Amino acid sequence: MGKQKDKDEKFHFDITPHIVKQLGEELVPDEVTALMELIKNSYDADASYVSIEINSFGNLKDDNLFFKGKEGYILVEDDGIGMDLEIISNSWLVISSSSKRSFKKDGNKTKKNRTPLGDKGLGRLSTQRLADVCEFFTKMEKKEGIHVGFNWKEFETNLKLSEVKVHKELAELTNKGTKIVLTGLRDKNVWGGVNLEKFKAQIVQLISPYKEDNKHPFDVYLKVNNDVIDLEESQLALQDLAISSYSFDFSENTLTIQGKTKLEKFLGQNLKRDDYHEFLLPDNGKKFSEYVLAKKGREYIDASKDKKYLFTFKKTFDISEIPDLQFVDGKKANPGKFKGRIDDFLLDNWLDGEESIKDVFNNIKNYKSFALNQLGIKIYRNGFAVFPYGFEKSLDWMKLGDDKTHGKSFYSLRPGNVIGYFLIDEGENKNLKDKTDRQGFISNPYSDNFIQLAYFIRDNINSYLNDVRRDYNTFLREFKTQTSSIKTQSDAIKTGKELAIQAKENKVESEKALDSLTKSKKELSKIHKEHSSTSILSTPETARIAQSLESILIDIEEAESALKKSNSIISKAERIKDVINILEPKIEILEEQLENFSELASLGLTAEAVSHEFATIADRLGERSIFYSQKLKNNKLTESDIFVLIEYINSTVNGLKIQLKHLDPSLKYNKEKREIIDLRSYFRDEEEYYKSRFEKNGIDFIVNIEDNFSIKMNKGKLTQIIDNLINNSEYWLKEKQKESSSFKPSITMSVSKPWMSIKDNGDGVSKSIENQLFEPFATMKPKNKGRGLGLFITQQLLDASGCTIALEPKRNKYGKKFIFTINLNNVIEQE
Repeated sequence: MGKQKDKDEKFHFDITPHIVKQLGEELVPDEVTALMELIKNSYDADASYVSIEINSFGNLKDDNLFFKGKEGYILVEDDGIGMDLEIISNSWLVISSSSKRSFKKDGNKTKKNRTPLGDKGLGRLSTQRLADVCEFFTKMEKKEGIHVGFNWKEFETNLKLSEVKVHKELAELTNKGTKIVLTGLRDKNVWGGVNLEKFKAQIVQLISPYKEDNKHPFDVYLKVNNDVIDLEESQLALQDLAISSYSFDFSENTLTIQGKTKLEKFLGQNLKRDDYHEFLLPDNGKKFSEYVLAKKGREYIDASKDKKYLFTFKKTFDISEIPDLQFVDGKKANPGKFKGRIDDFLLDNWLDGEESIKDVFNNIKNYKSFALNQLGIKIYRNGFAVFPYGFEKSLDWMKLGDDKTHGKSFYSLRPGNVIGYFLIDEGENKNLKDKTDRQGFISNPYSDNFIQLAYFIRDNINSYLNDVRRDYNTFLREFKTQTSSIKTQSDAIKTGKELAIQAKENKVESEKALDSLTKSKKELSKIHKEHSSTSILSTPETARIAQSLESILIDIEEAESALKKSNSIISKAERIKDVINILEPKIEILEEQLENFSELASLGLTAEAVSHEFATIADRLGERSIFYSQKLKNNKLTESDIFVLIEYINSTVNGLKIQLKHLDPSLKYNKEKREIIDLRSYFRDEEEYYKSRFEKNGIDFIVNIEDNFSIKMNKGKLTQIIDNLINNSEYWLKEKQKESSSFKPSITMSVSKPWMSIKDNGDGVSKSIENQLFEPFATMKPKNKGRGLGLFITQQLLDASGCTIALEPKRNKYGKKFIFTINLNNVIEQE
């Protein structure tokens, strides 16, 4: 009978309530995160607002509470859809249960077109992080109100989860919504004392204050220990104080970046501040603005209508133009629509006079304190911060600090001077999924591309800023030259030498004048002594003479002192000639070095490409060597294997010879040699190199000699010029190959007297950069793959030979320019 009972008895698992408490502490790391989960619940409930009141030490006087007299309380109230008894029983009280999970998975949205932010069932666990007791009053439309309460302390004493007592009763509630009452705060110091300011800063960062950009209006009202926190007013005032502002919008397959710059951006440091006050401030930057706007190829827009800004810029990119993006099913993984803004601040005393600071922040100290607490670029999903982006260790997730190593940090965006945001949406950006611990996105092609787009935005803003920096430096140089009698380096050297000669001549005269002055002083001193001596014969007249002589002597002494200082300066000026004699040859050497820069830099680019090929060949040879060594070790090496290895080695050696032959004309000992080059013969040799190089990537290299001719030019320079152009095409063709496996890339060189042109069948040159293409550091490539020097150096090399290069106006099927044409007329060898 006992055996039958054991057989029928149902065995099952159970869980202690303490496990639930531990789970909550692990998943909800701190009080601010816990409060955020409750705010998100209100958003998911289609509430138009959530009101939060925190009182660290007061007792909530409400006779309707199950638990009374608990010190410290938090009230979280909204006008959402509320809950009924069935939802509370089957969802809220079932740990980890979440109806939102399947709701989101099916792509559903709420009546207010919201995609729920929560789906892990953390809301109820968040309450235990905040307080000992949790009670809530809730009501759905046309249903009865319900009051539920329980004590988290009982989770530490009861043996089974089902034994934890949950109080329930009907409640007379008028309006739909939910009010959570948390009493017996666990850590009262979090909400008061020295931690209050920190909490304010955290909550402002966690809940997006940018309501003008919030797709789903949702107001958050905060009151902490009777202190009302306005999330919007301070943030808008702070934005208005930025010295530069940049906005961006990614929609469908198009990214638009815009920016605007204030005069104060050019305050600079040390000597630059003097330039700012002397050349910019007097006319509020008008001359500089006109100078920049007049330059060709700039995407700047006149901002004179808005007195706050000098100029603005706007750039638009197609997703096909953005490099280093990952692919899914043959297409670049699109992370979905997003927008955002980055504000650049100068946390300096120039803002002391701003009335807006006095109105909102009272003084500069409060402004700086508030601004410093907001530093970083946050990501907000439907108005809520996505951790850890823009916080603590991930403050600089956009790697703004990397630019400091390039010596441009004052003008580039810096992590210690920017405040900004990216706005994403749970539905639009459904592939940007949070990790389980809500610390960042799950890594996938969509999140990786989102980060890469952020880097691209950063690089383009920095490119604009460094364009402005170069324009400002050029403007100062030209403006100073225009207002100076010395126009050139030769003028400066000539003037210096003339000054040295004049100083030498004046020194003799000055020393004679000093001697005469000294003698005169002695004579006058003698006379003064005679007239000022006490005598019964002294008269008022002699007294006046003595007084005048004394005054003259003082003047002479001052003149003598000034003349001595002048003589010292003249002596130093006389040595200017020695200084010039030292500097002049060094300047000449520097000019020669600058002249060689383009050639040397270009040689480096060529060598870089060739060294890459060397490495590839060496790797392949090493793999073959290991393969056949292993066969030899296992006594499996055949005569046929040896024959194949020898053939492979011969092929490799020939490949290395081709590489060396390609690099040889660019070496130092050949660089000055000019020779007659028949272009048909030249490209016949080069074609072998490029076809061998492109074969592994499936790139066709085509040479069309429509009208052959010869040129007289250094072959190394010609090779570097063509290399730079072909390397550029190769990079973008490889990028396009990632997008489409059926794409057949090709590069075509054409020769037709006096022209030489190159084109490829890729996407073409981005419209945003086509007018700046030959300027230094202008590039669409990411930092680690392009410097923006190749085409600039190509132009410099051609210019040194009296030739030119241009991007033809003809556009491809994508509406972009794509043909580079070189005019070789000045180096044609006459027949």
